[in-house]
Amino acid sequence: MSAGTALELPELVFEGGIPGFREARRFALVQVGDGPFGVLRCIDQPGVEFVVVPPMFFFADYEPEIDDDSAADLGLTGPDDALLLVVVNVADDIARSTANLLGPIVINPETRRGAQVILAGTDHKTQTPLVPA
Repeated sequence: MSAGTALELPELVFEGGIPGFREARRFALVQVGDGPFGVLRCIDQPGVEFVVVPPMFFFADYEPEIDDDSAADLGLTGPDDALLLVVVNVADDIARSTANLLGPIVINPETRRGAQVILAGTDHKTQTPLVPA
């Protein structure tokens, strides 16, 4: 995804839900202003939403390996087919905001299917500071 691409997809299906929100299966991805952030908003359960961002804006060298089963489930044939996002925990002070690099959101924009993929065999954390200390 290029830096100028808008984060707008009106309906996405997460067949397995999202960990902790298994019943939340249909989402809309909505751009927030002109910046890189978006909101993944549940259509099925109002009030369930996640702030997301393409990791390239904060973690230029982040290149997670998505397992073959997850890629196949989403209909991905290569890395360029995927829209990769990370969930952000927004704090009042940007220096305390974190991103979940252990469980990226992977979306196939063509099929509108998505999943939160938990990475195996990695040192990535669920609360990685957005801004280095």
